[in-house]
Amino acid sequence: MPASFSVEYEGRTVEVIPDPLWERDRVRLVVDGETVAERKANGKRTVLEGDGFEVRAVMPLWGGSVTRASLVPAGEDVEYELDPEPGTRAAKLAAWGREHPKLYASRYVLTGAAQVALAIIGFAFVLKLLPAIPLPSIDVPDLPRIDLPDVPLPSIDLPDLPELPGWVRAVLDSKPYWLPIVIGLVLALREVDRRKKVKRPSD
Repeated sequence: MPASFSVEYEGRTVEVIPDPLWERDRVRLVVDGETVAERKANGKRTVLEGDGFEVRAVMPLWGGSVTRASLVPAGEDVEYELDPEPGTRAAKLAAWGREHPKLYASRYVLTGAAQVALAIIGFAFVLKLLPAIPLPSIDVPDLPRIDLPDVPLPSIDLPDLPELPGWVRAVLDSKPYWLPIVIGLVLALREVDRRKKVKRPSD
C-alpha cells in the first residue's frame, strides 16, 4: 500500500491518502477520518481543497504514491509539511532530508549528471552496433519528372551577422551535456529555499 501523509492542524487530523496504482490514479483528502475531497493525480500540481486550507501534493502523473505534501491555510503565505506514515520508506527518506537538506536537494544534480552519462553510454553503444546491423535493400521505382514553371522570387539583401566567438560556439555545441546538470542545480537550489520556508504545526 502507498504511504499516506498527515498533519495535526487546528485540532484536526488532515491526511492525504493515494489510492493504489492498480486500483485508480486518484488521491483523497481525509479530515478526522472523513473524506472531504478527492481528485485525479496531476503531478506537481495536485491540489486538494479543504475547509479553510488546501493541500498541495507532489505525485507522479500516473498516481499511486505521494512524494511530499504540504498544507497551505487560506489567505496565508505559509506551508505546513505533512509527515509520511511512520515506518514507511517515505518517512525514512523525509527524516533523512530534514537532517541533510542540502544533500537531499543535490539529488537533482545527480539525476542530471546520470542522464548525461546514460546518453553518452547509450550513443556509444548504438554506434558500436550500427555496422553489425544489416539494412534491407529497397528498390524504389523511378518517378516521373514534373517540369514546374520558374517563379521569380524577390531578392532581399540581409545584413551579414557577426560571427560568434569560438568559445560561444563550443558552449552551444556542448549544451546537451551541461544543460541537464544546470537544470538539476536550479531545482536543487529551489528545493533548499522551499525547505527553509516550510513549517511544521509545532513551530
